[in-house]
Amino acid sequence: MDLIISNLQIPVEKDGIDEYVNAALQKLEICEENISILKILSKSLDTSSKEQFYYKISLVVSTNDSFENKQNFPVYSEQIKTNSKIKTILKDRPIIVGFGPAGMFAALELIDYGIKPLIFERGKKIEERGADVQRFIKEREINPESNIQFGEGGAGSYSDGKLFSRRNNNSSYINRVLQTFIKFGAPEEIGYISKPHLGTDVLCEIVRNIRMYILERGGEINYSSKMTDILISDGKASGIIINGEKEYLSSGIYISLGHSARDTFEMMHKKGIAIEQKPISVGVRIEHPVETINLMRYGDKYWNFCGLGAATYSLNYTNRKIRRGVYTFCMCPGGEVINASSDQGLLVVNGMSYSHRSSAFSNAALVVTCHTDDYKSTGPLAGIEFQKEIEQKAFNAGGSGWGVPAQNLMDFLGKRSSAVLNYNSYKMGAIPADMNDIFPEFVVEELLAAFNKWKAEYPLFVSNHAILLGAETRTSSPVRIKRNENFESVNIKNLYPIGEGSGYTGGITSSAADAIKAVEKHMLQG
Repeated sequence: MDLIISNLQIPVEKDGIDEYVNAALQKLEICEENISILKILSKSLDTSSKEQFYYKISLVVSTNDSFENKQNFPVYSEQIKTNSKIKTILKDRPIIVGFGPAGMFAALELIDYGIKPLIFERGKKIEERGADVQRFIKEREINPESNIQFGEGGAGSYSDGKLFSRRNNNSSYINRVLQTFIKFGAPEEIGYISKPHLGTDVLCEIVRNIRMYILERGGEINYSSKMTDILISDGKASGIIINGEKEYLSSGIYISLGHSARDTFEMMHKKGIAIEQKPISVGVRIEHPVETINLMRYGDKYWNFCGLGAATYSLNYTNRKIRRGVYTFCMCPGGEVINASSDQGLLVVNGMSYSHRSSAFSNAALVVTCHTDDYKSTGPLAGIEFQKEIEQKAFNAGGSGWGVPAQNLMDFLGKRSSAVLNYNSYKMGAIPADMNDIFPEFVVEELLAAFNKWKAEYPLFVSNHAILLGAETRTSSPVRIKRNENFESVNIKNLYPIGEGSGYTGGITSSAADAIKAVEKHMLQG
C-alpha cells in the first residue's frame, strides 16, 4: 500500500533519508522498518523557532501488505500521464519570435503536436552569447544584440533561475514546466522543494539541451535574426520580415519577446497592433555580505550552519495614502550584481546566482511601484521612456564608461555621496554616486520611508553593510500587447502575444506556462 505521510518535522542537523524513514515509522506507529520511500512530495524550511530549525517533509511510502491503515493516511495513486495530444496538420509552419522561456516552451508544445516550428531569435546561441557577456564585463564593449537581455534562453538565463511564481497559475501547468526542466537536466529536487531555483550555470546547460531536442525533431532555429516588420493585411498577420530583408509567411505567429525589446514594441505600435502602457517598478539592487543576511534570517545559532546555504528574504512596505509600495524582488542569495545593459548610454543592473549560491554576497532588487500617471507622456510606450530616462542618468552617474553607480546605504540615508564602497562593488566596476541623481523624487522618498520603517525591525539589513547599486528598471514589461481569451491579438488575427515581454507574466515558470496555454488554445481552434 502506498501512503502519503505529511508534516514530518526533521531537525536540519539530521536531514537525510534515514531520518525521513524513522519519522515516517513513528507517524505510522510501527516499529519494524518495513516501509520504503517512493517519492518526496514536498520539502520546506521552518524557521519559526530560532532554537530549532526543521524541514517539513511530505512523503509517499510503500508499506507491506500486512499493514493496517487505522489512521486513514491518504492512499497515493499516481496518475501516469501519456502524451495524448492529437497530431495536428497546419497549412504552414507556425513562427515563434524570441527564444526565451515562452518561445522555448511554445516550440516544445508545438513539437508535441507533431508540428515543426520556425523560430527567430535576435541574439546568439547561449555559448556565443556567454562570450559576448564576458567581453562586456572585461572590456566594456557592448553588443546591443547579444548581452544579458538578448539571446538564446532570454534574460532569465542570467539570473538566479527561480522556478516559483508570484502569479496564481494553474498548478498543473507549473508542474509540467518543472517536469520539463527535470527532463532536460534540472535536479529532481526542483519538483518538491518549496522555492526551487537552478542558477545560471544549470540554466545554460538546460537551454542547450532544449535547443538540441527541438532541432532533432525538425524545428528550425535562426539566430541573429531580428523581426523588423510584420506583414498585415485586412486585420490579419500573414508573416514577418527578418533583418529588414527576408520574408517568412505563416498564419500563426507567436510573439514571445523579452521585456527589453523596445525597438520591436515601437515597430508593432507603428503597425497598429493594439498595445497599452503598463505600470512597472523601479529602484536599486541592495547588496549585503552573506553572513549579514544569514545572521538576520537564521539568528545566532544557525547563521553559519553550512547545511542551510545562503539565506533568502522578502521585505515590503506600503504607503497606503498614495497606494505605492516598496518591495524586494528577485532575491539572489550567494549571488552577484551584474551590469545588464543592452543599449549604448543606458545602464541597468540585475542580479544572478550560480547553482551553488556560493558567492560571499547576497543581493535583491529593492523597487518602488510606479503608476502610469508617473510617466511624463501618455502613449503606449510611455513606460519605456520613463525607464530610459532613469537608465541614462544611471549611465552618467557611473562615469559614462559603464561603471555602475553605487552608494553605501547609510550615506543614502544621510543624504551624502559615498566615498567608500565594499571590495565586491569595486570588483564589478562600481563608481561612488548618489542615488538622488538617478531617480525621480518620489522613488527616493519611498525608499527612504521603507528603510526608516525597517531599521528598527531589521537593523542588520539597514546598516553600513549594505550597498545600493542602480538602476534596476526592468523588473517587468512596461507594455502589454493586448490579446483576447484565445491568446490572440485583439485587433490583428494570427498574432499570439505570450510571455513576459508581451506583458502577461513575470519570470521563467509563468512565461513557460503562458506559452503552453497559448499553444493549447491555438490547436483547439484548429
